[in-house]
Amino acid sequence: MYQPMLFLHWKQIRMVLALLVVASFGLPLLAVEGLGTPPGLDAGSLEAYRLVLASQTWAVFFPVLAAAIGIILGLSAWNWDHQLNHIYPLSLPLTRWEYTMLKMGAGVTLALLPVVGMWIGAHLATAFLTLPAGLNAYPNELTIRFLFAIVFFYGLMFAMAAGTIKTTIWVMGTFVGLVLFALLGNDLLANYYDFFVRVNVVDLFFEWMVEAPGPFQVITGSWSLIDV
Repeated sequence: MYQPMLFLHWKQIRMVLALLVVASFGLPLLAVEGLGTPPGLDAGSLEAYRLVLASQTWAVFFPVLAAAIGIILGLSAWNWDHQLNHIYPLSLPLTRWEYTMLKMGAGVTLALLPVVGMWIGAHLATAFLTLPAGLNAYPNELTIRFLFAIVFFYGLMFAMAAGTIKTTIWVMGTFVGLVLFALLGNDLLANYYDFFVRVNVVDLFFEWMVEAPGPFQVITGSWSLIDV
């Protein structure tokens, strides 16, 4: 049953996925355009700071691309089921959780295509550079982070898209409502307790989310292809 799941998902998203693969391949090449020197030439005159800074200007596009891939894969995974009002799974000799796991596995398999594109592009981008002493290229590390970020956003959107649009709106609305309630509550408690003047609960929550071992740390960590 895995192959039909994979084929259905591929059939729905193949054109968009092809563009995402090309983007994943080309982004590392754009990130190093005009940097470094060809192999065999003296790179001693290059300024390491300028090289790292120029490379990091492109770093923000890597997590954005990973998030876009994960979200598109997650949303498209349930498109077929929504069109048929979730009747198709009832005709299969599978339990609901088995069907869900196979469907999720098919999406992860498709996610490997842009990841491979990123890996090839990152290695090609750094293969023809001679970096100054103290700088190194990290094509493998960048690709692994790219994979984790895609899977994270894919899993997030896969779970949300499994329900109806109404359910998704309720989940998002509840989260935003809780954040606003916490902000107002923190300001109110700050009038009575000095602790809440020094500490913002919402800030602590978001710091925990984006810093290790928070779930969003894969997005906020280092995305540099070239670094010390």
